[in-house]
Amino acid sequence: MTYPLNDDKPLGESLGWQRIATSRLYQSHWHNLRQDQVVLPAGQEITFTYQEHPGFVTVLPVTDDGQIILLRSYRYAVDDWCWELPAGGLGDKPDVSTEEVARQELAEETGAVCRSLNMIGWFYAMNGTSDARCTVFIAQGAHINGATDLEATELSEVHLVPVAQAMQMARDGRISDGDSALALLRCEPMLLGKQHNLEVVAYDPTWPLLFEAEAARLAVIFGEQLAAIHHMGSTSVPGIWAKPVIDIMPVVYDIEAVDNLNDLMSALGYIPKGEYGIAGRRFFNLCDGERRMFNVHVYQVDNPEIANHLDFVEYLRAHPDEAAAYGALKRDLVLRYADKIDSYTDGKTDFIVATRDIAQQEKEAR
Repeated sequence: MTYPLNDDKPLGESLGWQRIATSRLYQSHWHNLRQDQVVLPAGQEITFTYQEHPGFVTVLPVTDDGQIILLRSYRYAVDDWCWELPAGGLGDKPDVSTEEVARQELAEETGAVCRSLNMIGWFYAMNGTSDARCTVFIAQGAHINGATDLEATELSEVHLVPVAQAMQMARDGRISDGDSALALLRCEPMLLGKQHNLEVVAYDPTWPLLFEAEAARLAVIFGEQLAAIHHMGSTSVPGIWAKPVIDIMPVVYDIEAVDNLNDLMSALGYIPKGEYGIAGRRFFNLCDGERRMFNVHVYQVDNPEIANHLDFVEYLRAHPDEAAAYGALKRDLVLRYADKIDSYTDGKTDFIVATRDIAQQEKEAR
């Protein structure tokens, strides 16, 4: 059956790939097989056959005692048993959110539920022949709570595998399912709690510029929810030694609405982490490879933590000697706790609390 042409290939058209005819050779709720007649920029006419796919989810379930829930499944197409993560297509569930599909697949394929479910990102599964997009979720606090609910075509075993072993299986090829292997490796720093040596460096005058550029990107995502956006933390204080990570504090009108922005933040490269230990906050971070670039701390307009953060950095800006003392403290802590970030953080607490108290007193005395 021939279908009318439409403009769903705007980039291709801009590059000179002109589609002159299109038809669907096969169609189902799982996928469509489409065939296009395309004229290339040099004038050559080709037939391009590819799969249109509604997409699918892959879920990485992590238990509180540090194990991954893996499946060992028989796959008819390759006639082999394959280690893989629970996953499922979106085509037969058009009215269900991607997150809910992930929860359903986790329950159906492993019998597990989880405490929290966060989207990590997405990738194209076979971009040479298909537009299939895999969305990856990490299910933390996962535990097997019931029986599986498999279809007749699904033959699987459920296994609990230590995180480090699962990562090794992804690296050495024992996990041969590409989507599962990539999902595991993408989450490796988070799952293994990799702590690279802490680094404190001299003040860099480009830090405010990095903040301004990233704040502009974030403003587009937060839209009308955004009441203000601030550069916080040590990189916002001129002259101070700091970890080279830009801390950004968007202030929003409704903190619950931020949960609806996780997909958009992930598209920018951020990892959504929920409250991440601080009630009323939403936290995201962005890394360039193994190096963290930005931390984003989102608070609602009436959260007292906003004033705490701003008062602290404003006090340091107004008192260069105190700022220098704080920088010296951090340099000392790095020498003592280069690979222990919790100890490094704890070592700053007394200074931060005392400085906030003084800043509050000065503010009230004005």
